[in-house]
Amino acid sequence: MRIIRAGGVSQGKEAAMSSETSESIEARAIEWHIRLRDGDDAIWEEFAEWLAENPCHAAAYDAIEQADLALDPLLPHVVIREAANDSEHHVEAEPELPARGGWRWGLAGGTLAASIAAAFLLLSQAGSSRYEVATRPGERQVVQLDPATQVTLNGATRMTFDRENPRFASLAKGEALFQVRHDSARPFRLEVGDNIVEDAGTVFNVVHETDEVRVAVAEGKVVYNPGRGAVPLDAGQALVDRGASESVAVTPIPVERVGSWKTGSLVYSVAPLSRVAADLSRAMDVPITVASGLADRPFSGTIMLDGSGSEQLRRLQLALNVHLDKGPGGWVMKPAGSAGQ
Repeated sequence: MRIIRAGGVSQGKEAAMSSETSESIEARAIEWHIRLRDGDDAIWEEFAEWLAENPCHAAAYDAIEQADLALDPLLPHVVIREAANDSEHHVEAEPELPARGGWRWGLAGGTLAASIAAAFLLLSQAGSSRYEVATRPGERQVVQLDPATQVTLNGATRMTFDRENPRFASLAKGEALFQVRHDSARPFRLEVGDNIVEDAGTVFNVVHETDEVRVAVAEGKVVYNPGRGAVPLDAGQALVDRGASESVAVTPIPVERVGSWKTGSLVYSVAPLSRVAADLSRAMDVPITVASGLADRPFSGTIMLDGSGSEQLRRLQLALNVHLDKGPGGWVMKPAGSAGQ
């Protein structure tokens, strides 16, 4: 690849340098890496100007270049992200990984950027066998830990896995559905904050939000916090653990509702609107919050997500009996009839 080096930083660029962060420089370097693959002379001139603005730009671009060159050995650990709700009958599947040349340059810019960023993250963790997988709102990602153990991440979710120990996972935030091969000698253990979920051969769903953990079992059995006030959960049971509470609540749940978000179906029975908003934020590519006074209002019903954008939001207002107000940080649920207030 053609690389242009430009030395010196003009005084006019010093203000821009002071406002940059390492994260913004890295993001810009990834963008240049994508643009230059088909760049004309004008693009290359812009790239040269960007390099001249800050000595850190060249170092960041070189790091992205090296991450891209190192993609081959990392491909088994990089899963291509898919947008959620592509169709009403969307089925998640482990993506095939074609030959390097066609895979790398045949991707759309956003997917390529995500792949390079994932590789960059993995390289930075080269000294550890653990690696992080994260999704943006509206994305889903499948991680195959072994031929019979699969984890599906919902949107806005962050997890850690271990290349040397496929029986370990950690859910930092968000929601994931687990399909786990049982091994009594080596049980699968999921860390959720300070809590542990241990499987006994099962399909289960876990949500980790601020001060709350929710577990629901579709098949088999799990043990919540084994060894310290253990709570066993069988298929058709769900658990809610609120950090401020000294006990956990166990309730029945229809097994078909467990992980139903994978098929675009969100089912609720007397759930607070704050939970509905959090689920919608993970499923849709937009943050949704609840105005004070509405957070604890209960909702029962089924929301079918179809990815229709503004039309979906209009239907949500009717289904939830709220007004969705667009703000700088996303959408806010307000009382129905409060438009313009």
